[in-house]
Amino acid sequence: MSLHPRAQIHLANIVANWRAIAALTPGSRPGAVVKANAYGHGALQVGKALFEAGCRDFFVAYMDEGIELRDVVESDARIFVFNGADPKDHKQVKAAGLIPVMNSMIDINDWRRWGAPSDFAVHVDTGMNRLGVRIQDLSRLVEATRIDRPVLVMSHLVDSDAPGDPVNAHQLALFRDAVEALPKMSRSLANTGGCYLGPDYGFDITRPGIGLYGGGPAAPSGTTILPGMTLEAPILTVQNVQPGETVGYGGDWTFSEPRTLATVALGYGDGFPRSASSRGYASLGGIACRIVGRVSMDLITIDVTSAADLAIPGAFAQFIGPEVPLEDQAKRAGTVGYELVTGLGHRVRRIYD
Repeated sequence: MSLHPRAQIHLANIVANWRAIAALTPGSRPGAVVKANAYGHGALQVGKALFEAGCRDFFVAYMDEGIELRDVVESDARIFVFNGADPKDHKQVKAAGLIPVMNSMIDINDWRRWGAPSDFAVHVDTGMNRLGVRIQDLSRLVEATRIDRPVLVMSHLVDSDAPGDPVNAHQLALFRDAVEALPKMSRSLANTGGCYLGPDYGFDITRPGIGLYGGGPAAPSGTTILPGMTLEAPILTVQNVQPGETVGYGGDWTFSEPRTLATVALGYGDGFPRSASSRGYASLGGIACRIVGRVSMDLITIDVTSAADLAIPGAFAQFIGPEVPLEDQAKRAGTVGYELVTGLGHRVRRIYD
């Protein structure tokens, strides 16, 4: 038997999620964010599946990610690089057909000094205060883009996970004002949560990310988002414990009654967070089995008393998937789905279906 944890990557689900999210902004062209190895799901496999499904706009964080992605998507696909590119790397950018995003007036001016050697996009900051040309510098941006026109202008929503937050409408208004002042080009504002806010946020191109992989905020009524992966780990041993006994490092968990435990091959060395200690859970045949004691580097112990008939060495317990929603597990670990899936390491074997 395989003693490794495994992540079954559901490419058909990811494509179905892409289409479901696209249906919420019917006037927009749906893109896909595949940075951080497609949020831990495999950028090359996911990128190829989405390209074959019709996606033609992809977003990554770094130039190297874009160069790798170009190997599986054809030249008619556009690959935008959120964090931009060093002008000295313009030859690699042009060879791979990448579109760097300019995040400041300094970026734009530096790129123009090299003769604007390839297509580029521009990020306008409407309130995130991380990247982007400041609204106060909009007049300078307008002047700079009259000669060297970007192919896309984008911004990023602060709190699209919370539909009722007034900052969403405020950013929408600022973005509209900015794009009206700029030369005509494609426009992009909506991430996954932005798509959930409705067609007004869609503009020309959307940028769903975490929703493609089964996470993020709750989807609108009538929209079904499927799990992008099923993370499982094999049971190594099963043991019975008595009242007064403890489990794991530090003896943090003491049992008050007889219980049946299973130890599985998964830990923080695989990217499953230590913060899930005594808080997260696994599923055996749809039966929730709580993590007891500390998550260690290679092992987790779960209480399988209610699923004792299913708990045998070699059986796999599910930690993310149809029976363990990504965001539920992440919340119990005190984090978000983004971190949970992007943190999974190379020891977790990816299996593509």
